[in-house]
Amino acid sequence: MAANAHPNTLFHLVPINHAANDALSHPDNKRFVSRTDNGQFGLEVGYHVPSIPRGHVITRLGRNADIILRRSTPQYPMSAIHVAFEMSPTTHLVLLSVRSKRNSSVRFQILEEEKDSEEQMIAGDGVILYGQNYKIFIASYDFILVWRQVPGATATNIESLTALAVEGYQTSSQLLQHMRSRDQPTEYDVSEAQSWHITRLNTSKRPLFQDIKHLRVERATGAFGKVYQAVDQTSGRLFAIKVVDLAKFPNIEAARAILHREIKVMERIEHKHIIEYPGYQHFHSCYPEIFMPLRDGSVTSLAKSPTLTMEHDQLSLSVLEQILSALDYLANENLIHRDVKPDNILYSEMGDGNYHFQLADFGLANHRSLARTVCGTGYFQAPELWPHESKVNAAQSPKLDIWSLFASIVAIHTMFKEFPLQNSDYRGILSTLKAKAQDSPKLEPMARLHPDSRASAAQMLVRLFGGKGLTTPISMIPSIKPNFEPRPSSSAAARSTKRPTAKKDVGRACQRPTAPARPLIVYPPRKRAPLPKQTTTRLTHKRADRDGVGKRRTERPSTRTNAPPRLPPERGPVPDQSPSALEKSPTVGLRVPGMFIE
Repeated sequence: MAANAHPNTLFHLVPINHAANDALSHPDNKRFVSRTDNGQFGLEVGYHVPSIPRGHVITRLGRNADIILRRSTPQYPMSAIHVAFEMSPTTHLVLLSVRSKRNSSVRFQILEEEKDSEEQMIAGDGVILYGQNYKIFIASYDFILVWRQVPGATATNIESLTALAVEGYQTSSQLLQHMRSRDQPTEYDVSEAQSWHITRLNTSKRPLFQDIKHLRVERATGAFGKVYQAVDQTSGRLFAIKVVDLAKFPNIEAARAILHREIKVMERIEHKHIIEYPGYQHFHSCYPEIFMPLRDGSVTSLAKSPTLTMEHDQLSLSVLEQILSALDYLANENLIHRDVKPDNILYSEMGDGNYHFQLADFGLANHRSLARTVCGTGYFQAPELWPHESKVNAAQSPKLDIWSLFASIVAIHTMFKEFPLQNSDYRGILSTLKAKAQDSPKLEPMARLHPDSRASAAQMLVRLFGGKGLTTPISMIPSIKPNFEPRPSSSAAARSTKRPTAKKDVGRACQRPTAPARPLIVYPPRKRAPLPKQTTTRLTHKRADRDGVGKRRTERPSTRTNAPPRLPPERGPVPDQSPSALEKSPTVGLRVPGMFIE
């Protein structure tokens, strides 16, 4: 039992009940017992406690762990490794991780709280803030977590503790890499998944995420709210909170309905290139909050960044492939984003020089059958939303997002220097994008004015990327049609000749129908044998009798409906039936109906 703490000690666990006091006297724990700054004895927690380096794991506690806690009762059973203090690789925060199956057997609470209540008590995993003392209850063991005062620190004690913890984590990770594989610890490691999904049971009544208020950092400010970087109280992971200021909208309830629609749309969507909405809170207040994954920024900032790790041609191609995949998924769900633009495409660095892009901000998303209102940002809006300027009259469809994506690619490729224009006139926007489409034959199908001739996301994925990222079955994807300007049908043209010519039609040349394209292979017509001449009488099929002799009916069969009326035979004088008359008449073979031989 040492009087002074080890230099790598981060904090002490000071016992406050009998079971915890017994833990200090255990033979395996005596070398880690020292005095705190206020003179109390406690168990040291730091990277020097484990016998072998374990990377992000600082110290484990349990029946067979770095610090031994032997007592186990039916009411408070103790696992072999019950809890562990760990380091978050991304936020460098200290986490209390429960390894036992009984998650509720571990609870902790800030020490300065005067009243102990269930709302202030955190059960299970959680973040341990630097410099903040806690009460910790581990099964039947009760401790007070007391942070150490780093001697000779030039910075604040919190900064010194953070630097000491990060240094210990880096040293432990390096030692772990040089260990033989058979000597490395076999327990699971925390993986930093790009999808940011956390698989865990959430049985408590509190929200899915609880941020630590004083750790919020403002990341962006928009017209109707702000985006903050926050830390989850339970997992210690960084995430984003979108706080919407409904008071800035003319109609608060209408704005709340739009926000509600955005949340409901995101609940039914699951695609790797579409941002997730894990939860929300304070929805019925004037400042509802939406939880989102924290990304590095938008494509707008990435394209202008001097630290961009790829050429703008490659960046444009990468954005095009990934967002086309997202739009194809939305089209299969009968959804239209209606506000695709660089500001709504978020990115994350992958570590290998590539970027992962996700489509965000579904506040204007709608079902295609309900899409009627004007939407989107003018520079990136499709021609069908400007019928007077573009002369395109068509309903809103997923093709609307294809045009917006093309305009976004033009802006990204030119680093926002040639597009968007300073002039907000939509005719100028159209002429600029049409000129860019002529310079890019591969992307030209995305920039066609009429949506009927414009390519879909699935068609462009097949055309440019061999079908990679498709949601639509490839057998259901038609080929891209040649570009055409929609013309009235032939019946409408025939009717138009009977009415006076409108003023807008004066001086317009009549368009002759073009002949269909000649096929590559022309086959000669097939020679058919001449059909036999039909006779007036038709023979029916033979019917075999019992003895193999068939009869053939020469009369045309008739039905009751088309049978000719039978006239009664003409009755003449009654023939003489006397024996003398019969002897004089010639012998005639009588015909019996149904005879075999006639």
